[in-house]
Amino acid sequence: MGGMPYSNTYQTNNYSYRLPTYEIVRVNGRGGANAFQMGANSSILLLDETDNVVWLAQTDGAGYKTVTPFKISPYDEQPVVDVSAITARIEALENSVRELKEMRNVKSDFRGNAKPNQQNPNKPTNQ
Repeated sequence: MGGMPYSNTYQTNNYSYRLPTYEIVRVNGRGGANAFQMGANSSILLLDETDNVVWLAQTDGAGYKTVTPFKISPYDEQPVVDVSAITARIEALENSVRELKEMRNVKSDFRGNAKPNQQNPNKPTNQ
């Protein structure tokens, strides 16, 4: 069962199969997409070399072609969200808000001694 190493064939039980090759079809604009020849009941994606567009070319049973453009852009993988870090930041913010509310309810006299505010803590103070 020889064959050349790294060849494009697959051999089993004295049968040899050629593996298919695939290519990206490149066109130049809508004119190139419309000029691409296709049989009936076919569809293909055509990469436009002049713009960031891929053309979806489809034919119906009678062979009538419809060409639809789609914008393409590089995929930017989003970083993984660390939920524990977000939770810690929210807790730190809640603690800061709680401390600010407590500080607002403490009133200083002229001697620098702090004493609790005797007003209603839910009512805003005029300062």
